[in-house]
Amino acid sequence: MTTHAADPAVADLALVYAGTRSLADLARLRDAVRSSPGFDVGLDVVGAVSPAMARGDHAAAVAIVQALMPGAFFSPSAHAALGAAHAALGDDARAGAERRTQVLALESIRSTGDGTRERPWSVLRISDQYDVLRADRRVPREQTLLVVAGRSLDRHVCEDGSEAWFEVGRLVGA
Repeated sequence: MTTHAADPAVADLALVYAGTRSLADLARLRDAVRSSPGFDVGLDVVGAVSPAMARGDHAAAVAIVQALMPGAFFSPSAHAALGAAHAALGDDARAGAERRTQVLALESIRSTGDGTRERPWSVLRISDQYDVLRADRRVPREQTLLVVAGRSLDRHVCEDGSEAWFEVGRLVGA
C-alpha cells in the first residue's frame, strides 16, 4: 500500500479498506480523502504529468503528483502515474506499491455498483470515471449529466455502444 507522508491517516484508512473491502471502510476512506488538503473533484493528473512524462522527466512527474497529495490520494490516475514514473526510475518496489494502490482504487469504484443506471458506480472525482472506462478499454463517445429519481448521474455512451453510469451528486454539488 502506498503511504504518503502528507497524510498518513488517509493511508492508514486505505490499509484498513484493503484488508476488509467493506463499504463502510470505503466510506470512511473516501470521507477522509474528500477532507484532505488539495482535494479537487476536477483533478486532472493526466494533464498535469503528461508533459514531464513525454520528455522523460520521471522525477518531475513524481514531484508533480506528490505535490497533489494528499488530495489526489486514491485517484487511479495519480497512482498509475506514480507507478509508471517510479518504474522508469528503476524503483520497482515503489512502482509495485503504486500499481497495487491504483488497482485497489479501481476495485473500490467497481464495488459501489455495476455501472448501470440502476446501480451506478460512485466516484470521488470526475477523472475517476475516465479511469474506470480506460481500465475497461472503453472509449467514451458522449457524456450526459442526468437527474434520475432525484440523483445526479453521468451517463457515458462508449464507442462500442455500451453505457457506463456514475453517481455524481457529491461532485456536482461540490
